[in-house]
Amino acid sequence: MSKNFKAHLPTLIILTQREHQRLSNQAKRLQAYALDLDTLNTYRAKWIDLLGYVDFLPMLLQAMESLIAQQGKGEATEAAYDEVVFQIGIYKKSCWAFIKTFYGSINPYVDRWLKVLPDYKYQFEQRYEAGRKLSVPEQAELIRALVDVVPNRDDPYNLRQTPEGRALREAAARSEADTNALDEPPSSTSNVVDMFSFKKKRR
Repeated sequence: MSKNFKAHLPTLIILTQREHQRLSNQAKRLQAYALDLDTLNTYRAKWIDLLGYVDFLPMLLQAMESLIAQQGKGEATEAAYDEVVFQIGIYKKSCWAFIKTFYGSINPYVDRWLKVLPDYKYQFEQRYEAGRKLSVPEQAELIRALVDVVPNRDDPYNLRQTPEGRALREAAARSEADTNALDEPPSSTSNVVDMFSFKKKRR
């Protein structure tokens, strides 16, 4: 990947829009409140394998896990479906916030309807899809590469490098630990993927 990673912004926009369209289609199916257990498990597995912005996956996966648990008992509620759809929306917003923070504004690359301008779309197609369309796994891999190339994305303000910053991070970690200690411990049979274990496993 080029050191000038911001040059890849049009590519990231195109791939993100494709990913989010697939998620939007799944959200519409979820809003029918009638998916079977196999379909829900398939969605969850595909999200783990094929969504590009893995830092923003844990809450979405947790919501789906809760729905799957209810569905397994034949007690799935509309509220549980709605929570998954809500988390899909949060995931999508987080992706665009990430792009804006680290890559910059998308406005120079899209028209008023947020479609990528023809020149950039053509360049993408010539570079990546001259012979065939990228598969969904290939698209996910490319998004992850474009996310991973961003320096300091886990510490955008470079807090690790100053005593004050380290103190702030340590205080935040203690606060989070105290909050977690008040929560009910998760079931030993749960498949929920928490943020840190998910990211560690991926690496």
